Amino acid sequence: MALSLQSASLVRQKTRAFTRNPLVKAAIDAFFRNHATNKGNADLELVNLDDADVTGTNGVVSADAACVLHFVFLRKRGTATDSYLKLYDDATDDTTAGNERVTLPILEASEDNIVMFPQGVDMATGIVATSHTTSNGTTDSTAGDSGDGFLIIGASGSD
Repeated sequence: MALSLQSASLVRQKTRAFTRNPLVKAAIDAFFRNHATNKGNADLELVNLDDADVTGTNGVVSADAACVLHFVFLRKRGTATDSYLKLYDDATDDTTAGNERVTLPILEASEDNIVMFPQGVDMATGIVATSHTTSNGTTDSTAGDSGDGFLIIGASGSD
């Protein structure tokens, strides 16, 4: 599957359904203002993340083509069991430790978590999203211990 890019304005509208947290909304707004100013408002893609997918064996393929990661949002489910959202530069699975690019601790029940890369993080082959029980381990999190949210990605070379 190739990337399914849409106008940045449409992607921005879609993000509004995920949270009412004013800090997260401010971060999203800041990202889109920066994107319009410094990236010419280039097309983007909103990729949904679901707890059931990221806690599964080998994670979930979120993009199977080269792309640029710009923004991550995840709301932890109702458990306080620690989990770590990990994003791999890979188009198939989370089995190669050297492909891990981003680790986001998801520790407190029902809390929002964000990370923003204004210039983007190059993902040469794609993105696999997974959730592990420790930041440096590979044991998959139990379903319900991670969260739901989204990634905002752009075309390769858009950073």
